[in-house]
Amino acid sequence: MKVSTPLLFLSGALASPSGDIEARQSCAKVHVFGARESTLPQGYGSSQAMIQLIQGAYPGTTSEAIVYPAGGGDAYASSVTAGIKAVVDQVSAYARKCPDSALVMVGYSQGAQIMDDAFCGGPDGSSMSGTAAPMPADVGQKVKAIILMGDPRNVPGLPYNVGTARAGGFAARPSGYQCPVYSDRIKSYCDSQDPYCSNGNDAQHHQQYVQIYGQQALAFVKQKVGSV
Repeated sequence: MKVSTPLLFLSGALASPSGDIEARQSCAKVHVFGARESTLPQGYGSSQAMIQLIQGAYPGTTSEAIVYPAGGGDAYASSVTAGIKAVVDQVSAYARKCPDSALVMVGYSQGAQIMDDAFCGGPDGSSMSGTAAPMPADVGQKVKAIILMGDPRNVPGLPYNVGTARAGGFAARPSGYQCPVYSDRIKSYCDSQDPYCSNGNDAQHHQQYVQIYGQQALAFVKQKVGSV
């Protein structure tokens, strides 16, 4: 009996790590989160084309869509609130399950706004009252690159801005704002023609960021993720 008790204890102690190892073996080296624009059905929306470029560069890359309402009109503000929470919850859950995976974010339009708020904080109108970013710091460390396209939170002068926009979006951050932690991991694409991330009048241009900037964004992702 003196021998069997420690052996049973050892057997039980090994069971949990074995399960962890099996879970990690199913983890991809690169995992991408995509968030769609307003009013589209659940899925990736216009972020999908960018995600496919990343998957082409890193075979075996997995992805998941942020599950949130993507509501428009009167439902927009509450949709952003739900979306911020969904970003934090889904990224945190994956990071816990797969701590060695490199995580990449791709947000389009409202999908960019919820990622912007999740990583850079608020306030954001009635959608978010606090200033602190809700993404836990230990989870955020796993995120290598954040691609924002047509972000309504766009404001001129940010170091990670790309494109011709010189005016802010309809939910623009205040002048002089800086993202506290993640600036070096963000690229935000917005052109002057866009009525959502800037003050243009060409709604069709809002849908063209992957076509225009996709390869440039991919190069940034590859720089940040490196060889895996």
